[in-house]
Formats: sequence, C-alpha cells, structure tokens
Amino acid sequence: MKHLKLGIIGILILGVCCSGVWAADAGWKKVGEKNGIIGYTRPTNKSSVDEMKAVGMVEAPVAVIEAVIRDVSAQPEYMFRCKEAKLADTPEFKNSKDTAFFLNVTGMPYPLSDRDVLVRADYSVDRATGSLYVHMVGQNTIYMSDDKRVRMPIMIADYILAPKGPNRTEMTYVALAEPGGIPAFAVNLFCKNLPSATIAGIRELVKKDKYKNAKEIVTSTPH
Repeated sequence: MKHLKLGIIGILILGVCCSGVWAADAGWKKVGEKNGIIGYTRPTNKSSVDEMKAVGMVEAPVAVIEAVIRDVSAQPEYMFRCKEAKLADTPEFKNSKDTAFFLNVTGMPYPLSDRDVLVRADYSVDRATGSLYVHMVGQNTIYMSDDKRVRMPIMIADYILAPKGPNRTEMTYVALAEPGGIPAFAVNLFCKNLPSATIAGIRELVKKDKYKNAKEIVTSTPH
C-alpha cells in the first residue's frame, strides 16, 4: 500500500510537471507556411493582441546566427518593419557580455506614428545540447523615446536556436508585441507574419562574410 501511494504521488507530480510543459506550447494555430517557415498565433492573457511564433530551418550553425542577432545595428536588415536599432549604454541600462539594451523602432504605415521600445536581451546557452536562447523584454522607461513616436507598452520575445547538424539550425521566434493605440484585430492582422519574416531575413544575413565566419558560440551564461 505504501508503495502504491508513493507511485500515485509520483504520477501526480509528473503529470503536473508535464502539464506545465504542454501548456507552455498549447493553443497555437497555424496561420501560414512559406519556404519551410511555419507561422502560428494564439491568444494570451498578457495582452489583447495575439502572441506570434514561427519555426524554420536556417542553413548556418548556431554561432553564425548568434553573430547576426548580437549585431543590433543589423536589425533593420532582417526584422519586420524595423527602421532603426541601436545599443543603449548608461549606468541604468548597462550592457555586459550576455546582456544588451537596445532601442528598436518599428515603422508604421501612414497616418500612424512609428513605434519604439527599449529592449533588454539576455543570452544563455545549453552546453549539453548546443542550443542558444535569447530572451527579450521591453523596459518600462522613456529613455531614448521620441515625441514623434509611440512607446510600445508590451514587447516580449524569444529566440531559440537548436543545432540540427554542423551547418543547420532550427530557429524558433516567439513574440508578443503590443504597439499601443491600435485595435487588437488590426494588430493581429498586420503582425501575424512578423516572426516568419524575421527568420526569412536572418536566412539571408547569415550568408554575409561578416557573420558566416563565426566559429564558436560566444554566450557563456548557462541556460
């Protein structure tokens, strides 16, 4: 009887743990597929706008994609509607080896004002699997804001880079971006392909000489 009770308790604990994992990846609805990149959206209790996700293969090792992502100034070349991106570096927003603060400006169609956000990006690596993680959160600050732009109230995003061979990486990009002042239905329609477009852009940048020669992951913070 004692062993039976312990077994039941173990099953219950395992069930709770697993349900958390399933819940974290539940509710996604496929919204498109192009060139092997699959896009998804799902509602979230964090915002009235949908959370977005894309998954696709990139023909480059993790280290090369990491080099692209760490180059903040390159964001307008691959990130959906990004007009400007630059590092911040003050005593309050101090960059370190695996943490970066940067301004990201998103261009909006006329007559809407452009949106901006000051982002904190934290890099970590799982040395056992070789996977790289980048967690990004918009900061509650007016630093580097502009009267001509609107600061985004919510921006949460994650890159997950999982090696699938010596020169192949599965890239997952999850984002929740609430621009503020725009109806949720319009945001969901306008932004649903944001992650897919970003992965497609990164596929092109990894071909550049300044990135493709990266040999090792520079992130050292354990995931």
